[in-house]
Order: sequence, then structure tokens, then C-alpha cells
Amino acid sequence: MNKSLAAKPIETSKELERFFGDPPLIGNERLEDYLAFYSRIERAAKPADDIARLLVRDLANIWWEIRRERSIKAEIIKQKQGEVEAKAFVRALGRRAAERMSMPRDEDDEPSVFRRKGSEPIEKEQEDPILSLARAYLHDESGAIEGCDRRISALEIRRNTLLREVERRNQIVARDADKAASDIVDAEFTEAVD
Repeated sequence: MNKSLAAKPIETSKELERFFGDPPLIGNERLEDYLAFYSRIERAAKPADDIARLLVRDLANIWWEIRRERSIKAEIIKQKQGEVEAKAFVRALGRRAAERMSMPRDEDDEPSVFRRKGSEPIEKEQEDPILSLARAYLHDESGAIEGCDRRISALEIRRNTLLREVERRNQIVARDADKAASDIVDAEFTEAVD
């Protein structure tokens, strides 16, 4: 991992940190990666208070889930492509067997160390990757790929809502701070008038 992206401690109040709990890590996901990811999101979002920090934590968790869901979808597609390729290979074997059965045979035909013409080993045909991807989608009877898409879409809606809420919260805190500062300035000028 790039040392400049190394995880830095999350800058939140100690009281708030104890409510966060463990990050939502599964399988081979690493805590260092999550902390670096969270730290970058927090720096970019610039939460103005603890409520905004809680929202940013939820935002990071949702983004992390989206990342995971996209990885799962990619693995499902690879598996489906493998299944499609295996079915094509089996069909090719079937065709080859049918061809061999229809070939005239000599009475003294015995297995030989020499191969006949047309009896070369069957090799996997290299299929166009886009065609292979399309077939994987078409052969997804379980709906696993579409399920991933629906979960990603729902997570993206939640993420976008949280982004707007963090921005709204930061604006409220900034507006309140500006108002408090202008009230102090107004109070100073009114006292000096006497």
C-alpha cells in the first residue's frame, strides 16, 4: 500500500469513537484499507460537527459496501462466463462424438498411436469477450447478476442521500457560526455607541 495513503487515526471525539464499533469488514478485507478509505472520505467531506461525522461514517460504510458488491458481481460474471464456456466445450465434444460415430470404420480398426484426420484433440475456442459477457448475462437464470445491480442501485441511492445530508449539515453549522460571529460584532458596535 502507498505510504502516503497509510491509515491515520480517525479524528473524532473519543466519546463518538466508542459508538462506531468495528468497521464492516468481510473475508479478506483489511482494516488498514478501510481506515485509509474512511480517512480520505472524511477529509473530503469535512464534517463540521459530530452529527456530520456520524453521517460520514455511514457514507464510508455504504461506499465500502458498494465496492464489495461490485467485486461480488464481477466474480459472479466470471463464474457465469466459465459455465457458458464449459457448456460450449461439452457441445463441441458432442459434435465430435457424433462425427466419429458417423465415420465408416474398418473391421480391423483398432486404437492406434497414429491419429486419423479429424480426430485432433478438441481445444477451447477463444470467444469474443463481449459475446462471452452477453452469454453470461443471458444464462443467469438465478438472477444473481441482476440482484447485485439492484443492491448496488439501492446503496447508491442511500449514498447520494447521505452526501446531500452531510452537505446540508455542514451548511447549517457554517450558517450558525456566521450568525454567532455577526451577533458578536453587532454587540460590540452597539456598546461602543454610548
